[in-house]
Amino acid sequence: MGVVLAGGSSSRMGRDKALLVLDGRTLARRAADRLAAVCERVLMADRGRGVAPGLASVVDGPGRGPAAGILGAALEAPGHPLLVLACDLPAVPAELLAALAERAGRAPDMVLPRWAGGMEPLVAVYGPGALAALGAQVASGEYSPGRLAARPDLDVGFLEGEALAVFGEPEAIFRNVNRPEDLEAFQSRGSDGVAAGSPAQAGQGQSRRRKSKR
Repeated sequence: MGVVLAGGSSSRMGRDKALLVLDGRTLARRAADRLAAVCERVLMADRGRGVAPGLASVVDGPGRGPAAGILGAALEAPGHPLLVLACDLPAVPAELLAALAERAGRAPDMVLPRWAGGMEPLVAVYGPGALAALGAQVASGEYSPGRLAARPDLDVGFLEGEALAVFGEPEAIFRNVNRPEDLEAFQSRGSDGVAAGSPAQAGQGQSRRRKSKR
């Protein structure tokens, strides 16, 4: 099951990031399209605002921030692992999402990218164990999904090193759109925010992988 996180406050942008248009599509729709290349069904965790017509719009679950969006999707699809993508990360390629989904069988609780800049918990697979742990964590007042990766009771896997580098430079892949100047930078570099000829751009021309049942 794919989940687009599109319920943020967009305070630094000054307008709803999910509805910003890049290369003819909103950021919410772009994220949904990439998840749809991997998942049979995609949910839009947008606080029930319906930012992407035709896709199920999910209200927040307990907590706040991304955790509330993830838990809202978990309530909508109980028992299913969730492949999560934040809408403000428009350069993450579908091929990277497919790689995360493929690794989920080896680390059933959680799989996420990790590089020199840190972990990326908003580009990740959350299995039922991680979702239950996130719910308990939120109930205790801790809202950061990234903290789950350090829990010894969870089976967590990482996409990192050379396995991550094949998709391009992490600094480019995980560059987000928080401010108006960030959007301008993506527009000036191309719709995927990466330079022509880069590994990430090359991957866009590859055939789509078989969709998982997530």
